Amino acid sequence: MKRARLFGALAALAALPPLALHTAAVLCLRMVAKPKRWSETGMREQEIENGFGDCVEAYEKRWPREDFSIERAGVVIRGEFIDNPSDRGARRKIAVVCHGQTANRYAALKYADIFYRAGFSALIYDERYFGRSDGDFCTLGQEESKDLAEIIAIALQGESMGAATALLALRYASVDLVAVDCPFADSEELFRQWVAQRLPIPAGLIMPWFEFLARRRYGFHVRETSPIAAVRLSEVPILFMHGKADTLIPCSHSEELLRACRDGRSELHLFDGADHAQSIVSDRARYEALLLAFLKKCGAAD
Repeated sequence: MKRARLFGALAALAALPPLALHTAAVLCLRMVAKPKRWSETGMREQEIENGFGDCVEAYEKRWPREDFSIERAGVVIRGEFIDNPSDRGARRKIAVVCHGQTANRYAALKYADIFYRAGFSALIYDERYFGRSDGDFCTLGQEESKDLAEIIAIALQGESMGAATALLALRYASVDLVAVDCPFADSEELFRQWVAQRLPIPAGLIMPWFEFLARRRYGFHVRETSPIAAVRLSEVPILFMHGKADTLIPCSHSEELLRACRDGRSELHLFDGADHAQSIVSDRARYEALLLAFLKKCGAAD
């Protein structure tokens, strides 16, 4: 059976011109490295439409904010520190919230609001290539996790690519807990799924081209961008949230990541009918209750 599949793949490869494989790989790479970006105005309106106008209002009118920037590898990352008056203990409680691919800091507000009400200060920022930050391309968490490691925090929260960024940062930063929404477990596994969904070409034929171009053009090492590898080495409790109807990153990725967790306090909660990054939209009350309960279980909130 395996030999038959191998012969079938070789026959398909021989039937495809190299230019077709190259073109397919370039299209896949562009989707990853140079995706369409939301403007701040567009993202703000989208969050209000999704029911988070109260978070936008708190951010724009009530929360004390201070701009910050860091520079790493020639890229300036810009964000804001939200100083919570309730966070005045000997050890500061700071949550760093990472937005997903195509988004910007406005997408982080709905999560920052939960931490803020739990007594945390918060740090939100635009990941490289997005929002007000610099950068000519994104690397789906590879370089973004190193940017994040420049920031000291006790809690990390991320959505989609931001979730992968937070998990990958466990290789470089020491934190107390992580809460992630719809992360992927491994970028190679994810790309193969994307190709199978979108292109009439076997993923195994495109991957060598894709990996070569990603490495050569952007210094992006596909096989090294593996959140599950970082999770396997971490002792940190992790909360996973994922929509059961996620068509971009299947919830099986979070299930796989949970099995790799070493801290028994780690949890996974699935949301019926929720598509990608829509769990908090589909049931905000449940989402907030689960996150707050997790913070209390980990001793990070009263």
